[in-house]
Amino acid sequence: MSQPESQLQSGIPDYGTPHIETHTPQPEPARLGPLQRLIGVLFSPGETFEDINRKPTWLAPMVIAIVLGACGSLFVNWWVNPDWNRITRDMIRQRVNKSGGEMPPEAAIQQQVKIQEVIGKFFPLGFVAIVPIWFLIKAGIYALGMMLMQAQTTFKKVLSAVAWTSCAVGAVNAVVTNASLMVRDRESFDTMNPMDPSTISATNLGVFLGSGTSPALKALASSLDLFTIWSIVLLAIGLAAIGGSRKITRRKTATLVVSLWLVVVLLSVLVALVFGGGGR
Repeated sequence: MSQPESQLQSGIPDYGTPHIETHTPQPEPARLGPLQRLIGVLFSPGETFEDINRKPTWLAPMVIAIVLGACGSLFVNWWVNPDWNRITRDMIRQRVNKSGGEMPPEAAIQQQVKIQEVIGKFFPLGFVAIVPIWFLIKAGIYALGMMLMQAQTTFKKVLSAVAWTSCAVGAVNAVVTNASLMVRDRESFDTMNPMDPSTISATNLGVFLGSGTSPALKALASSLDLFTIWSIVLLAIGLAAIGGSRKITRRKTATLVVSLWLVVVLLSVLVALVFGGGGR
């Protein structure tokens, strides 16, 4: 090949191998801050869960839930100043009456009173472990259900939807509980057990049942709680928003959430039947 011909070919551009620039799509940033998400989950869940789908976060709602739970428990202990001696003795007496046995010795009762006092005193610190464990368990169960429904989502998104729903509803629940305590008369605190939320605020049907009600019936009635129903509705909306497919509708996610809730209710009733007796 002659030199001019070689120079001519080297100057011809190569059109056979086009250069295609590829860009990895960057995740869209969140449009709502933590406070906006907290409020938005309650009042505009559709838009808020769409934002959570774009940028799932779980640390902020988890920290908020821990702080709310601990502060709420501390407020109840301070405001009510529960008589753990009376509460423990009442619990033992009810258990003995249902089983038909005899009261344990005074030394054994005093030991149980001391244990109950320690649990009540340090219960607010338990939210540091209780909240993350509960969020992870719920998210794992719902993630498994979403996987069986062939949803195109991630565990992080499911955990984010669970955390923000629980945090938002829990915040309203804390406000209602503390407000109901502040308007009650001091004498009513004598019949209150801070470890039993159904005795504090009338948000479930269990509060309307008498002390002689069957534990199984009370467990069933306590499951019909206003905030529980609110959480079910919001979580169904949230899981549909992060489903990643048009096939994952709100009807399907509602069926998933309600089915799992019914399983929990059934387990609580069975536990009450086994350990609480049938009542009289």
